[in-house]
Amino acid sequence: MNQINKDSDKILIATLAGIGVGVAAGVLLAPKTGRDAREEVMRQLNRASDEVNSSVKRWTSGLKTKRSHNAGTPPQEDYDLVMHGSWDDVKRQLRQNYDELTEEDLTYEKGQEHELLDRLQTRIGKTRDEIQRMLSDLNFKW
Repeated sequence: MNQINKDSDKILIATLAGIGVGVAAGVLLAPKTGRDAREEVMRQLNRASDEVNSSVKRWTSGLKTKRSHNAGTPPQEDYDLVMHGSWDDVKRQLRQNYDELTEEDLTYEKGQEHELLDRLQTRIGKTRDEIQRMLSDLNFKW
């Protein structure tokens, strides 16, 4: 029994020594001070908060669109594409960003917005909302 107590004492001492060495190494080798680490955590939390806010805004916008559709107002995706620039300029920019797009993929005729979106969605693998946002960024409004 006495031997077991001695072994337990040795294990406890070794464990405590290991913990102490680990804490000391962590303090000495930490890449940032406590203040810098806290500031970095705050920056990351703010960035995550911004992402959550934008996701919630997109989600609520989608709900508003669905609600207005149910109320008899056509959903936003049914509006015509309104150009504030040349379609050729937009095609050129899209082809620079997406090599896989062909002239046929970028064929646009008034009233055929759904077909254009379907082609772009299939070809570049983005959602309809992402494509609409991308086109809006290129001075198009839906």
